[in-house]
Formats: sequence, structure tokens, C-alpha cells
Amino acid sequence: MTPSRELLAALAALWIVLLSAHQIPLVQFIAGDPPSVLNRADGGLSELVSTLTVYRRVKIARSFDEIWQYNPGGTVLILSGLDSPPRKRDVSLILEWVRRGGKVVVLDEYTTPTLLLEEIGIGLGSLASDVAVGECRLGSTRHPVLFNVYRGVSGARPICQIGSAVVGVEAVVGEGHLIIIGDSSVFINEVLRSRYRHPQIVFALAIVDRETVVFYEGGREFVEIPFSPKILVSLPYFVGRFAWYTILGGGPVGAVKTVLFGLVLLAIISPRWLTGLSRYTLSLKYGRRRSQFSVDKLFRESVKAWVEWVDRFGK
Repeated sequence: MTPSRELLAALAALWIVLLSAHQIPLVQFIAGDPPSVLNRADGGLSELVSTLTVYRRVKIARSFDEIWQYNPGGTVLILSGLDSPPRKRDVSLILEWVRRGGKVVVLDEYTTPTLLLEEIGIGLGSLASDVAVGECRLGSTRHPVLFNVYRGVSGARPICQIGSAVVGVEAVVGEGHLIIIGDSSVFINEVLRSRYRHPQIVFALAIVDRETVVFYEGGREFVEIPFSPKILVSLPYFVGRFAWYTILGGGPVGAVKTVLFGLVLLAIISPRWLTGLSRYTLSLKYGRRRSQFSVDKLFRESVKAWVEWVDRFGK
């Protein structure tokens, strides 16, 4: 026996209500445009990671304790454009890891890693806000490197220069060493999507010359946007079936039902910070803000309306 169109529509409406009454999942996006492997915009490092995965084993660490999961002698730790300064305990962990043979590459034109650098006698100079091609020397190989907003670095063996200005140094600590470059943008997507891609990639592979590369991503800031992937997956199929039963077989009355249902559906899945019907609204730096709308009350009233609808039209 084929169920009536009205009954199917009522069941579909209840399904939508049940779905909307659940906790809405939140999709997170990285805030700003930092030099992060999680950022696919111009300032991110997703292009670099895509290339490195062909040659190296690439990992992400969200705390400095995690670096001890990797053999210091076979690993390079990348600290690129840190969002927050490492604590004293973090500095001790990093340097102990380096002393045991680890390699750390610091890419930053800001003073965020100052505590770490001061611990090994590295000083930071003035900031230059211009684009220039410099030269970095690793072993006997000279690499042309594009710099964009960079800072002078001193206190260890120079490896990168722009004219007479030193913008990169190498410091030996125990059995390992650190490379400090005063620019976090040398490997960003904007550069690697330009005509400078090849020389920058060659330089990157020369720096990360070990089997494993670990990018530190702790302290990144994110924004949260309400979103339900369940609706995207299920909605096209449901709308097609519903339109078939109402419009094609129901005439003008069916068309009116479709329009009314569409308005109800739009109210349910529309941006929550506009309707005020969600448990959570858009969360930026102010955090989550609870709505006073009662989901339980919505559910009870919707079920009651559904029962009345079936009783009236479902026979």
C-alpha cells in the first residue's frame, strides 16, 4: 500500500524537526591568515606541506610535549609564525630535544619566539617592510630566497643575507642545531604559487633534510560557524522526493504545500545567528552565546502538530 502524500510530508517534517533539535555541529576555520599548515589561503603553508609529503613524513604537533614522540636525530621541528610565545617550560623541552640531536627551524619576523632565542643568545634586529631576494647558504650550496617583511637576526653563524643584512643564522646546541630565519613568509602559499616556487621549494628541502618534519600548530586561533553536514547529505534527496509527491500529483494544493514547507525548512536551516533559534550562535573571540529558545518546547509542539496533521489529512 502506497502511503499518501500528506502522510509522507508529515513524516518528512518530523524528520527535519528531529534533526534540528540535535546539537548543531560546528565547523572551525583558522582565524586570520597565519603561516599555518591548516591555512589554505595566501598566507598559509598548505602548498609546502603538499610538496613535502612526497619526500618526507609530515606530522603536526599541538603541544611541545608531542615532539618527544619523534626521534630527535631524524626529525625537523618547524616553528612558523607562532601565535603565542612558548612558555619557559616549553623552551626547556625544545632545547633538551635539540641537545639530543634534534633540529629546529624558526621562521618568524615578530618577537613571539624571543624567550627561546634569548636562551641561546640570539638577538633580533629591526623590521624591514619590503620584498627582496636574498641568499641563503647551506653547506656549499647557495640558494636564492624571496623575503617579504623580514627582521635582522644576530648571535650565531650567518646563513642568510639580503645585501649586508643578516636575516638567518644557525646555532649549534648540544648534538643538534637551530636555524632561525627572520621571515615567516618564505614558504607561504602566495610565494609558492608564483614564479619563485622552484627556488623556494629547493631551499625548503635543503632545510628539512631529515626523514620526518613536524609542524608545531599549538596556540592557533579558530572561528566557529554553525553547520550541519547531515542536512547537506540528506536534503537534496528528500526535497526531490517531496516535490515529486506534492507538485506532480497534487495540483495547486500541492504547490501551496510545497511553498509552505519550504518556508518552514528555510526557518529551520537558515543561519542561526539571524533566526535566533539555535543553541549556539556565531562564535568569534567572544565565545559561545547560548540562546534562550527552548528546543524541548519546539519538539513537543511540533510532534503535537504532526499528530493533528496526520489525523486530519493522512487518511
